[in-house]
Amino acid sequence: MSDVERGAPHVEWWEAASRNVDRWGLQDVETLLLAMQEEQGELAQAYLEATHEDGDADRIAEELEDLGALCFQLAWRLEADRSVDTERRAGE
Repeated sequence: MSDVERGAPHVEWWEAASRNVDRWGLQDVETLLLAMQEEQGELAQAYLEATHEDGDADRIAEELEDLGALCFQLAWRLEADRSVDTERRAGE
């Protein structure tokens, strides 16, 4: 697998995260962590069904994209929170 192929999913995850933020705004950390937990469960289920049952293997990539997007969203939220904390401390 080339470097370009390895990086391609990250672009898709970033784009999905951007669409999510456009739709729902930059959600709080707790909401994102709960959503990530749910998506991780769906990813595990998709993998196990595709591996041990007649599940759709394409669903693994779909669930991984959902989880990957949430990882970007969490990173953005944490960075936004750090920026606010830094600005607040600078103003004290």
